[in-house]
Amino acid sequence: MKPLPDIPVHQLPELEFLAAASSTAFGEHMQSHRINFYAIIWFTEDEGVHFIDFEPFPIQKNKVYLLGRNQVHSIPADSLPEARIIVFSTVFFQRIEEAHLRQLFLPFLNDGVSIPPAMVTPMKQLFKLILLEYQGDADATMLLKYTAAFLMQLYRFGDYKNLFTPATEDKRIVKLFHLLQEHYKENREASFYADQIGLTAKRINEILRERMGTTISQLLYHLLLIEAKRELFHHERSIKEIAYELGFSEQSYFARFFKKHTGFTPEQFRAQPHTTAELHRA
Repeated sequence: MKPLPDIPVHQLPELEFLAAASSTAFGEHMQSHRINFYAIIWFTEDEGVHFIDFEPFPIQKNKVYLLGRNQVHSIPADSLPEARIIVFSTVFFQRIEEAHLRQLFLPFLNDGVSIPPAMVTPMKQLFKLILLEYQGDADATMLLKYTAAFLMQLYRFGDYKNLFTPATEDKRIVKLFHLLQEHYKENREASFYADQIGLTAKRINEILRERMGTTISQLLYHLLLIEAKRELFHHERSIKEIAYELGFSEQSYFARFFKKHTGFTPEQFRAQPHTTAELHRA
């Protein structure tokens, strides 16, 4: 694997791997944009907020955010905050063997992970190994092992242990999250997902309520709303096209669903100045 040129990461059509210890590699985040890679962003200063899928999150020193492919990211600042970043392609992501580490990039786990003070120096050293390998031989196997080790530490620091563990039942929940992301547009029946993983819908909802305070239906609605907002904001399709793409048989059904969960009609969300300002600050 050869190092990639130091250019704005969102301009790379198919990014394999990149690591940088400076905000310059973020790219031009003045515009909200859908990323086409996976990203680990470790902020190294306190500097306002950034937006992930249109929701604000604090930029705090030694807080790490994980972004999945197709999420919309933006930073409302004239100058970019200092950060250490790691970005990689879908191919690289799929080579991460530990399924529970891949789940850290789910689009409804955006709160970030704070690195404990006692672990800041060890994490810096681990990041330095990643950076040195990337700038040197850029061996894919070494980068994969270092990145997995970095993610394992974040898994330990975060509130993920009760959500993802190696137990059999948890492997089914990991599979559930994969199925939700793959089929949420065309299938919204809890029984469909229950049948796929060999648990009852009741049992799945019990687990989700215990670990995340949510249900299958709520996760499906969340995924639908995120994608609807992404499509509406970027003006690439008509509202009717978006409705059909998301599995609604009629535009009116989509409009009622969207307003119920956001308080806006799709037209209002797309057209009102405050929406553009808030998401573009982003």
